[in-house]
Amino acid sequence: MYKDAIMKTVRTTVSLTNDQLQQLQLLAERHDLSLAWLIRQAVSEFLECTDEKGNFHPLKRTVAKEER
Repeated sequence: MYKDAIMKTVRTTVSLTNDQLQQLQLLAERHDLSLAWLIRQAVSEFLECTDEKGNFHPLKRTVAKEER
């Protein structure tokens, strides 16, 4: 119940190549993170690069990081 109060999530299925899965698993193990957390972070960062109309701006994230 505590977990639900913090973050509502929806389960989904994503198909990855074997190479993508292996790389993500290595990152997760190396940094003591869950695979699910890594994928949620990647999705969040991707969404940060889109505008309100859904247009993708890959350089938006790069510029934002350089401004910090």
